[in-house]
Amino acid sequence: MRNPLFFLPALVWAVIIFLIISLPPSSLPVPKHMSIPHFDKIVHFVIFFVFGMLLLVGFIKTKKPSVPVNRYMVLCLITGIVYGGLTEYLQHCCFTLRHGNIADFYANSAGTFFGVFAVVLVRKLKA
Repeated sequence: MRNPLFFLPALVWAVIIFLIISLPPSSLPVPKHMSIPHFDKIVHFVIFFVFGMLLLVGFIKTKKPSVPVNRYMVLCLITGIVYGGLTEYLQHCCFTLRHGNIADFYANSAGTFFGVFAVVLVRKLKA
């Protein structure tokens, strides 16, 4: 890798995700006028969308000419899905007042997938 600092935004975002999932739900701000069904799934999707984007941008910036971007895409997807699963597992078994569930895991995974896809799409539109 040429410069690991390109991964710093993704690493900082991963730490922010961890801090958010470790907080009790009562300490998280939820607007009272929000009555969107499954709003928490939207939040999971968005935070992992950003995570997927930051990961792939980090890989692209450190890309070796001999390595196809597809390989980095797969690495980002695996990393995001595993991290999303880990966050749900930790919520389920380790953090009090938190409950991990499979629907949140699916939202995390979908967010990662679409975040990676968005970076690829933007790169193709620029080319």
